[in-house]
Amino acid sequence: MIDFRHKDIAVNAIGRGGIETCYILPAFQLAFDTGRCPDGLIDMPRVFLTHGHLDHSAGLPYYISQRSLRHLPPPEIYCPAEIVAPLREILHLWQKIEGFEYPVALKGLSPGDEIPVRKDLYVRALASSHRVPCRGYALVRKTRKLKDEYLTVNGREIKRMKDRGEAIFEDRDIPIFAFSGDTTIEFLQDNQAAREATVLFIECTYIDDKRPVARAREWGHIHLDEIIAHAHLFKNEKIVLTHFSKRYNRRFILQVLNKKLQDHDLLSRIFVLAHDD
Repeated sequence: MIDFRHKDIAVNAIGRGGIETCYILPAFQLAFDTGRCPDGLIDMPRVFLTHGHLDHSAGLPYYISQRSLRHLPPPEIYCPAEIVAPLREILHLWQKIEGFEYPVALKGLSPGDEIPVRKDLYVRALASSHRVPCRGYALVRKTRKLKDEYLTVNGREIKRMKDRGEAIFEDRDIPIFAFSGDTTIEFLQDNQAAREATVLFIECTYIDDKRPVARAREWGHIHLDEIIAHAHLFKNEKIVLTHFSKRYNRRFILQVLNKKLQDHDLLSRIFVLAHDD
């Protein structure tokens, strides 16, 4: 696992294309994808699955089973609405194999659906294009802020206006974290929450000419060249590139990024989630 932190966003992360993807956010008591179920995942009561490919979901039965054996509350599992039925079938078979019932709440999500996490936070399902049904996700913080037109008004007058019951505040939804799942570059174009999230985890499966953009698109993935071409869309403070193909090692990834982005301001905001082995 790799530990990533930016401001109040801390992620225990593993992201190897075709091998394992799991992002655990302990402070928010949730995770995105199960990978092969790293130990830290079992304590998380909520999991949001992006899609059903096994490098993202293979650990799901083990995760549920382990929570049951440890007498933890039944977990909440959220996934693309299209795969709820087959997931129920799979879990039913594992219950028969293990000889005990899996207590679990499984719910399918469509783009735009929102799941409350706590009073000031919710997760929104985002449209994501892949070879199988897929969702991205945004963790959104709800805030109340002074309307822009009152920002220059002094404090005493603000208090008087507030006491008079005037509508000087407005509710704002601020995406603080987003994850693309496996997807194409259209994910960025189609989802404002992803473009504006404080931290964006976005897949970058291919980075060189041996696997060109056309190949990436054919398999429902993103190429580094597409990220560079759409650099103007990224409003994020931190951009975490992840899900690199296993044909690349960390050293090679850094070399390619430094070369292709050497004159680009995008480089200073990028965090490379690449493993040494």
